[in-house]
Amino acid sequence: MDKAVYRVALASTDNRYVDQHFGRAESFLIVDVDENGDYEEIEQRFVIPVCEGGHHNAEKLKRGVDGVADCNFVLVAKIGGGAMSELEDRGIAAFEMPGPVDAAIKKLDGYLRLLKEMNSISGQ
Repeated sequence: MDKAVYRVALASTDNRYVDQHFGRAESFLIVDVDENGDYEEIEQRFVIPVCEGGHHNAEKLKRGVDGVADCNFVLVAKIGGGAMSELEDRGIAAFEMPGPVDAAIKKLDGYLRLLKEMNSISGQ
C-alpha cells in the first residue's frame, strides 16, 4: 500500500460488514486508505460500548470517541445525534454506511474524490 491518506474506523462485529450502532459497538476495524483508494487493515480496536439503553452518559460518550480519536472517519450501521456531535467536535466525520466493508470504503473514497473534484472546479 502507498502512504495512507486517511484513517477509518468501521463498526463491525466480524471485520467484514459494517453492522454495528456506534453506541453498541464493542470493537472497530481500523483501516488506512491510500491515495488510490486501497486500504490496509491496521487493527481491530476494542472499546467499551457507550449506549446505556437509549441514553448516553456524557463522560462515557467522550471516552468512546477517544477510542477512535486518531481516525478521520467513522462508518457505522447507525449513530445517534449525541455521538455524531461529539465526533464532529473532534473533527471526525461519521456516516451511516451499513454493508460490506469493501463497499463502504469504496463509497467513502468516491464521496471524498467527488468533493475534491467539486472544490477544484469551484476554486477556478
